[in-house]
Amino acid sequence: MRKMLVMVLAIFFLVFAGCDFSAVPNDAEFGFAREVSEDEQTLRLQVVRTAEQWLNCNESDGSHEAIIDLYNAHKPLAMDYEVKYTDQWCATFGSAVAIKCGFTDIIPTECGCQRQIGLFDELGCWQEDDAYIPLPGDYIFYALGNKEDNNTAWSDHVGIVVGTWNE
Repeated sequence: MRKMLVMVLAIFFLVFAGCDFSAVPNDAEFGFAREVSEDEQTLRLQVVRTAEQWLNCNESDGSHEAIIDLYNAHKPLAMDYEVKYTDQWCATFGSAVAIKCGFTDIIPTECGCQRQIGLFDELGCWQEDDAYIPLPGDYIFYALGNKEDNNTAWSDHVGIVVGTWNE
């Protein structure tokens, strides 16, 4: 049986999805669970490194405002909506990463998770497949309040994969 650990950068914290921490060897190296070209690896790691620059940004000290300001400066704004500092900002964060990397042609900008899923789908890069093995730089969407069926529930959170590990 194959075990996989996915590390996801999710605004203020790291989310470890689907893993038993005791099963992870101390010398496990997180990275790419499957092979990709060197060019693709470079682009994916650019997304990860950019996201990691904002890892400790938060609302309590206002450091998240730089992310929202970057998003709001990018035109056109999704749904013509200017994000407020008091709004939920996980999709705004993912969009700001795309903007800073110059990847808005392949990572759609949006301030709402469910709408961003629709935009990924329009680009032909949405994966609705539990067997898909995520790679660093992939955006993973969650329906945090729904424990039964994350594939059909309304998404309310997004994170960016920073690494995977296979046993």
